[in-house]
Amino acid sequence: MTKNPIAMHHALIAILFLLAVLLLGWGVGTQLSLTHRRRAVSALGPIVLLLLMSMGLDFSGVFSHGDIGAAIIAHAALLALCTSAITCLLLFRPPATVKREGDHPSLWVACGGCFKAIAAFVCGLLIGHFTHFTLAAIGLSSNAILYVMLFCVGIDLVGFRFTRLTPRLVAIPLLALVAYGAGGLLFCAMTDFTWQQSLLAGSGLGWFSLSGPMVHRLVSVQMGAFAFMTDFFRELLSIVFLYFFGRRQPLAAVGLSGAAAMDSALPFIKQNCDQTYIPYAIFSGLVLTLAAPFLISLVAALL
Repeated sequence: MTKNPIAMHHALIAILFLLAVLLLGWGVGTQLSLTHRRRAVSALGPIVLLLLMSMGLDFSGVFSHGDIGAAIIAHAALLALCTSAITCLLLFRPPATVKREGDHPSLWVACGGCFKAIAAFVCGLLIGHFTHFTLAAIGLSSNAILYVMLFCVGIDLVGFRFTRLTPRLVAIPLLALVAYGAGGLLFCAMTDFTWQQSLLAGSGLGWFSLSGPMVHRLVSVQMGAFAFMTDFFRELLSIVFLYFFGRRQPLAAVGLSGAAAMDSALPFIKQNCDQTYIPYAIFSGLVLTLAAPFLISLVAALL
């Protein structure tokens, strides 16, 4: 593994800028009323869909080539499966006693958010494929939307409060990070990808709306598409796992959700796990959310 000083410099700038945007959002959020904070956070859904559509525009050239697009999807699904399987093994515990019974929400409803994400991304792909329109043509890029999203995430962080740290609480994000590294190692042993490339593709830790545009900007459009699809499949797998096994394996369910545990996966954790695991989800999701941009920038610099 060689270190490029210029790439490391760019990675450091990217990390500092992303951290500054998050801190700015948090600082502004502390000055807003609860009503205005909720409005800003509620805007995250449309912003993410807009970001996904812009990523579809960015990646349309890659997915227009059938063989390349199919290979990216297949490899992304395999990497997501490797990481998710190892996460399950590391966080498996004797089946928990279910403290409350109740009807499961429809699996269609549970996966509804993922289908919306697919629709937004595919819409961008189709527009890019048939019109060859790019955001650059109007002086914009997906990065601008990404920064708006991160600003709103920073506002959202104002509302999080934690109880005292315990070894069990800290273990979930740490083991999720170990699974991320081990999953990349298993994946590269099964494919022609290097471990560094595997780590880069999984370094969004389940945050697909971050990893796609960041890896695209720092490395290449193909790796950006690979990272996006890997994290998207991770989120889809985590939702399916939550639906079927969340009540019996809540720690594994939280770990599988990765960075999404504190936001997009949190409603499914509330529905399918005991309420005592909500603080675990919020803490693990926050740690992995803060770790993801650092990992993406650092691993990209080390390629």
